[in-house]
Amino acid sequence: MKSNDWADRIFFDEYMEDRQREKAYSDDRFDYTKQGRAYTDEPIRLSPERKKSMPPKEYRQMRNLAVGPVFDRYNEAKIFYLQAKFMENFEDDCPYEKPVIHYFPTYQSLSMPELRGYFTWRTELRKGNLEKTSLSYAFLYVYELLHLIGSPNAEKGFEKLRGFYEEYRKLDAGIERYVKQWIVDYAIYYDLPAEWIRDFLDTEFEDALVTLQDCQTAEDEELFRAVARLSTYHLDKSRAYKLYPEELMHAVCTVYRKIDARYRKRYERPYTQKLYGNPGTLRYPLFRSAVFYNPKRIEHYEYCASKLQKYICEQNRWSLERGYLSAQTSRELGVFLRAADRLIREHYGVRPLLKPGAESKTVVQLLTEAITKESAEKKRAAKPKVEFDLSKLSGIRRSSDAVGERLMTEEERYIEEPAAAETDQEPAAENDCILSGNALRFMQLLLYGGDLSGFLSQNHLMASVLAESVNEDLFDEFADTVIEFDGDTPVIVEDYSDDLKGMIPS
Repeated sequence: MKSNDWADRIFFDEYMEDRQREKAYSDDRFDYTKQGRAYTDEPIRLSPERKKSMPPKEYRQMRNLAVGPVFDRYNEAKIFYLQAKFMENFEDDCPYEKPVIHYFPTYQSLSMPELRGYFTWRTELRKGNLEKTSLSYAFLYVYELLHLIGSPNAEKGFEKLRGFYEEYRKLDAGIERYVKQWIVDYAIYYDLPAEWIRDFLDTEFEDALVTLQDCQTAEDEELFRAVARLSTYHLDKSRAYKLYPEELMHAVCTVYRKIDARYRKRYERPYTQKLYGNPGTLRYPLFRSAVFYNPKRIEHYEYCASKLQKYICEQNRWSLERGYLSAQTSRELGVFLRAADRLIREHYGVRPLLKPGAESKTVVQLLTEAITKESAEKKRAAKPKVEFDLSKLSGIRRSSDAVGERLMTEEERYIEEPAAAETDQEPAAENDCILSGNALRFMQLLLYGGDLSGFLSQNHLMASVLAESVNEDLFDEFADTVIEFDGDTPVIVEDYSDDLKGMIPS
């Protein structure tokens, strides 16, 4: 039944009631002709103020839709839908300033002043004047948008729904929890393009999971990012990762591919199913916690929201077919990444070292092999290749002798070279420390004690300048500052004290 049909029926009922009322009045009317005058009923004339305060007749007509015998008075969502269609283009001008608090608000749940306040707020909203209001009003408006109230089609309705969500959450974040999911459900129900709701799905998690499933063909950088995204271990904060990112990435990707290959060979399914469970189907109530009426019968319908999420409707019953059980980060991957971090530190001497965790012997063995092999290959690649052409040696020697002969003076030609002096002294030991001079003495005084103030004063040096120089020289070794200041006093960072004593003599 169209809204005009409802209006005609209601106006007809009112007309019949007025006729019956007139008849009753005529039957009970008294004749005062004996007094020379007859009195009849006259309409009560209302003041302009009173007329303005009275609610328009549309409200009473809309309320009547909830009690008519042809409607299901026990289906609140259906009643809301019928009333919303009837009031689709209605406007009002009677603001209501008090708070309105109703859970799952509908027109029926609002009092007349609250109802008029809502339609007044909606009138201004449709004119482009968005104002913060009670959450009950905001949700009531969203319920209308879910039913395409005020929208010519689903595409325009989606624009309004998303636009209202993005703008109104700046005024009140209370709508985010529910409306964000309803936007996804809206696209599913009205079969809109999946890319429209990509921002509202956890695509980052699913994209990473798909990369793990395709690990055998994925690039190292992409696979490494996926493992780090799905792991409970924060590798980006590791000192070893900052110093040896390529070595760590190579070890993680190499070993993960081997683990996945072994799992597939044994169980005939990817390793991700062990980490995140098997694909399954869950019951999925569309528009959960919203007042929504579905006027159409859906026999069968499927909607692919992403590579791992498919929504299915059978006989108006909705379900979600998902390619994983849990969307949480994996502790098992966390143990794996920590083991890689620990073994990289041990191999390259990165401190502080980590204690062994819950990793398996197989994982440790595979990681150790990958790290050792990668390190050896890098050393071989970095070693310069020197090639000698032995056929040219004699020519080079003759040229050298000729040049030397021409450069010698007459006196030099007859002077014999003295024999090399023999000595019993041992060759000086090579110092591996990269510090020297004042910087070296400065560090010795800090590490082993001594008159630091006298040293600085005697050599006209500033501790801050020396500390900055030492920190720069040792940064490649420690990837951190080794000297800090306690007020004006330089001190060695305690974590690096033992390492520094191992490389700086007393």
